[in-house]
Amino acid sequence: MKTPFALAGLFAAAVSLAQAPKQPPSAPAPLPPVGERVEVHISNVEVVVTDSKGNRVTDLTRNDFEVFQDGVPQTIENFYAVGDGKVTFGDGKSEPLDAVEARGDLPTEIKARFILYIDNLNIQPQNRNRMFGKLKDFVSKNVGPRAEAEVITFNRSLKVKRKFTADPTEILAALEEIERETGGGTSLSGERRDALHRIDESRSSDEALQTARQYARSLRNDLEFDIDALKSTLNALAGIKGRKIFVYVSEGLPATAGMELFDAVQKKYQQATSSLEAFEFDMSGKYAGVIQSANAQGVTIWALDASGLTVDQMITAENRSFENRPSDFLMRQNTQAPLQMLAEQTGGMASINTNSWERSLNELAKDFSSFYSLGYRTSRSAVDRPHSLTVRVKRKGMRTRFRKSFLEKTPETLAAEAVQASLFYPRDDNPLGIHVTLGAQKPYNDENFAIPVRIAVPIGKLGLLPTGDRYEGTFFVYVIARDAAEKQSELAIQRQAVTVPAKDLTVAQAKDWFYDFTMTVGPGSQRIAFAVRDGSTGTTSYYQKNLFVSLLPKDTKKEEKPKTN
Repeated sequence: MKTPFALAGLFAAAVSLAQAPKQPPSAPAPLPPVGERVEVHISNVEVVVTDSKGNRVTDLTRNDFEVFQDGVPQTIENFYAVGDGKVTFGDGKSEPLDAVEARGDLPTEIKARFILYIDNLNIQPQNRNRMFGKLKDFVSKNVGPRAEAEVITFNRSLKVKRKFTADPTEILAALEEIERETGGGTSLSGERRDALHRIDESRSSDEALQTARQYARSLRNDLEFDIDALKSTLNALAGIKGRKIFVYVSEGLPATAGMELFDAVQKKYQQATSSLEAFEFDMSGKYAGVIQSANAQGVTIWALDASGLTVDQMITAENRSFENRPSDFLMRQNTQAPLQMLAEQTGGMASINTNSWERSLNELAKDFSSFYSLGYRTSRSAVDRPHSLTVRVKRKGMRTRFRKSFLEKTPETLAAEAVQASLFYPRDDNPLGIHVTLGAQKPYNDENFAIPVRIAVPIGKLGLLPTGDRYEGTFFVYVIARDAAEKQSELAIQRQAVTVPAKDLTVAQAKDWFYDFTMTVGPGSQRIAFAVRDGSTGTTSYYQKNLFVSLLPKDTKKEEKPKTN
């Protein structure tokens, strides 16, 4: 059986690289002088400020803020404020937002990418569709020139319903399609009700605890898949520009899987051991991992609880027969606490205990027309390093909202994440001016094909440094692939040294350095993403190619002759 990629369906052998640098002539072009550039790295944090009544505060200056990284005060180097339809810069000068946008100077933080993530595993269709009316209004008003959106669902598997688009009609069509789907929350609710019935009818605490454990294990298993899907989606957003807002729609995420069942056992048998057993199913550490992924990729989470304002779930007609009903307050606290934690730690908000989801969505819309950007200088670390963030406003009575941590990434990590993200979200940044060509496919073995690849890197764009009688530099090549079935290869990274004799430098600057290698793939459609990072300057170019590998060599294909009567 043929597989899309070699080696059990994956990209073969992490890409076989045959280093063959060549320097044939290419068309001359004016190129910048060779030399060393020093990158100044600025970390930015976006802050929303409100007064005690929840009104946006738009008249603050750089001197009104204090920023602390890991508890150490930082000097604010870059500052601008967006509010009241204008952008105010650190020197106090203001310009209308429309004027800045017309010139193309609009800060990337104003441009939004909304990820509408519908967790169909943890939602009941009637509640989901009820709140979709407000979500559709939000899409109609906010998706457009300044904001793109995509729609993703999860119900034991991830499905991208619509990729990023600035056309609101496409997003609305995706939401209407989801409205016709059945959510997994209905079956989960039925499984919980059945388990509670068995606990209510149990004859011993051991029998009741066994029922609670079985339900909690099953739910924990589902939640682990859910959390892995969340992290996978968040990680795929790495390297994407603009502010990324993850709108998470569900009916909550249990802090402890099956807590309400252990509560029912405790009430029936008055045994504290049932409460202690619940700690085995605590999910807090898993949600901390989601927060870490979101903050590492610069994603803010807005959580919408679609259950809204409801009566006690356990006093409905089908549940009134329970002798020992779990606390509705406990159940809601259990599912809402993680939503609040995800939102608070990433700079977003959680909309819970309300049917007025539009209020939260309106606040989200305001985040792109009323906020402050604070930039401070940081030194690059040799390893990825997490940092805590604290922002304070010196004026009394002010409330702030911002992400509480971030991950300082090395240039290697930034390039690796960006090239992986470009498999899903095209990226056209090409400051080095690289070009990629693919050669003709050739059979590699019974199931796979060899594809020659050539990457042309203009020498004049590289940061070569003088060393004696020559100039030296390096660049790094990143390659990753994905097939039509969404199977993804491992990321391959290779280093290439570049040496040019000093006497030949002028001529070499008008030429390309060719990097040749061969990759083996299976038949079918593939998308291949490349990146080249200059080792001296950190400048990185991205390039993507689509490829279709035929099962049959070209010379065996024959056109069918028309039949004659």
